[in-house]
Amino acid sequence: MGNIQTVHSVRKVSFEDIVDTVYKNKHAYLLINTLAITDQECLITHTTPAQMEESIVNQLISGNKEHPIIMYGKNTNDTSVLVKYEQLSKLGFTNIMVYPGGLFEWCLLQEIYGSEMFPTTSKVNDLYAYRPQKTLHMNLLTQY
Repeated sequence: MGNIQTVHSVRKVSFEDIVDTVYKNKHAYLLINTLAITDQECLITHTTPAQMEESIVNQLISGNKEHPIIMYGKNTNDTSVLVKYEQLSKLGFTNIMVYPGGLFEWCLLQEIYGSEMFPTTSKVNDLYAYRPQKTLHMNLLTQY
């Protein structure tokens, strides 16, 4: 996963691609998430339920490794999507994409534009829970 070439070669999609997937092509793509099993209460609509993911992936392994797979995590700093990307690549899947904004970006867009345009399986009560964690731990006021 630490290979910089791997990170740069990951195919990314935008929220507009996800909107198209949700509304126009919901069966043409496998939409999966990398959130913890305990964080499955709010997902982008048409996300494959976590408990069904393994059996669907196994069916695709024996049937169609070119089937488009889109995955997302909690937020833009969630590296679990890169781990899952690598796992699926090693299984021979060739059409894998990542929505880097993750559930956090989707829920922010839902807050602004509404749940009709950005649907989820349930209403988010705490957007802050999906935010990326700080990565720069410096005290900016006393640094200089």
